[in-house]
Amino acid sequence: MESGRPDPTIHGLSWEERLPFYDRIVNTERASALLLVAMYQRLNGVAGTEVEVNELPGWEDLGDERLLTLTAHLEQAGMAASGPKASGMSWCLSPAGVVRAENLLEQRNRPVIRYDTALNGLITAATDKFPKHRLEVQNFLSSEHAQILDDVLTLDEIFSAIEYLENEQLVRVERDASRPTAITLTPLGRKCGWNSNVDVQGFLAGQQPVGIQTSWSVEVYGGANQIGPGNVQNNNFGLNAEQVMKLVREVKGLVPSMDVPEPVRERITEDVEALEREAEREEPQSARMRRLIEGLRESLDPSKATTVGAATTLAQSIMSILA
Repeated sequence: MESGRPDPTIHGLSWEERLPFYDRIVNTERASALLLVAMYQRLNGVAGTEVEVNELPGWEDLGDERLLTLTAHLEQAGMAASGPKASGMSWCLSPAGVVRAENLLEQRNRPVIRYDTALNGLITAATDKFPKHRLEVQNFLSSEHAQILDDVLTLDEIFSAIEYLENEQLVRVERDASRPTAITLTPLGRKCGWNSNVDVQGFLAGQQPVGIQTSWSVEVYGGANQIGPGNVQNNNFGLNAEQVMKLVREVKGLVPSMDVPEPVRERITEDVEALEREAEREEPQSARMRRLIEGLRESLDPSKATTVGAATTLAQSIMSILA
């Protein structure tokens, strides 16, 4: 097994061979997103070019009936359009479908989102192991909860998430030669998991729901075409309130592991705490919010950080808010 990467042939099946299995157990919205990405990759991101969906690797044995359901859902969401062939298996992506696929792939590769997925997935999978709530790491690897779009979490990502959950007293960990082999939810962990939408970071902050809240699905609301988890209301200072709170969680989650001088870490911590307090006020001040965010951007300049990965991720989040 390659270090940090799960065995690609878990239970004797390659990842592509496992895709139809996951498609049968997840809901249509999430399965449609997987198909959308597969189409995007086959078509090299070109809208209007046809592809036979029943010939895509990993999807050919799914069955026409299920594929027609998924493509019909993509069409209703405005992501795809059917081709002229009578089989109904010929489809092309719309410009909106290309944009959604690119967004999904970008989110899949963001370290902070992969980390959040590991946290929430571990708690969700352990909650499902009722009544003992004991989860073996190997079983987690072969479950849908370790799936992040068309990829799987690495062992390093899973072990890092387990360490965090243990430090926060959400799980007890069994180890073999220092490597985690199983987790069991503590009473606090069970309380975190007993929610319809598990959000570890939000639970620890005493708020629900917050956290990353990434949607790995293609959704249709009330006949209107929308992308992602739904509409977000803006507050009266011109910034998206959900984006600001996501930024706060990202900074709090990544700054402790960043290799930066201690004075810089303290300044970042002070700024993000002030930003959180301001965002939670009944009438946040626009000028103060932007000043704090600009300060974070300066402190998180990747060129000034010894370890640039986390700094780059956070800087990108800040730029998306200020854009």
